[in-house]
Amino acid sequence: MEQLCVSEPGPVCTAKVSGHGERRDTETLHRRKYIFSDQADQLIREAYLSPRNVKGMSSIRLLAKRLDMPHWALKKRARELGLARTKELPWSEAELAILSRYAWMSDERIRLRLKAAGYTRTVTGIHLKLKRMRFKHDGSFYSANSLAQALGIDPHAVTRWIKSGHLKAKLRGTARGPLQNGDTYVIQEKDVRQFILHHPTEIDLRKVDQLWFLDLITNGLVRVA
Repeated sequence: MEQLCVSEPGPVCTAKVSGHGERRDTETLHRRKYIFSDQADQLIREAYLSPRNVKGMSSIRLLAKRLDMPHWALKKRARELGLARTKELPWSEAELAILSRYAWMSDERIRLRLKAAGYTRTVTGIHLKLKRMRFKHDGSFYSANSLAQALGIDPHAVTRWIKSGHLKAKLRGTARGPLQNGDTYVIQEKDVRQFILHHPTEIDLRKVDQLWFLDLITNGLVRVA
């Protein structure tokens, strides 16, 4: 087994940990432990900020070649640094039941309830899931009222954005008449994101839930796992 480290000026230096020969098959490769210097971590951060070079090749793959390391090792390190998105596992019916039952508790106490039932979720993941359940209908779209609640504004402001053409939306097609305040709007998340990007001054960041807002703007890149 070998232990690899990144030297200060550049490539990789190797130090043998056990004498099992020089086999370089796949099994041996995946048993190696890679230790990254501060310089290597910085290179990984730069690679993720510039995902592709001028030739269209993945920057992280170019870096792996430069450091003489496998691609998977750099991706693993990127996850440890919080650079790569860790995919959130789907919530089970049992988890959702616990979430609904204890929604009045703090996120940390809900985490402990889930842990006691054998489930592992982070406080961030719990917080975002609760916000999605609260603001989004069926987990797929917003109504004018729920979007207004998420942004901490009056629903009439959302309706004004829609009627001005700034915020894309469509009517649900219900049979609600004037006495029921008419039909309701359906607003997709991608259209909310586009509106915020094109009209940022309309949003008061002091009124929005910060984690929900970051999750929306980054299209789910907030680390929850």
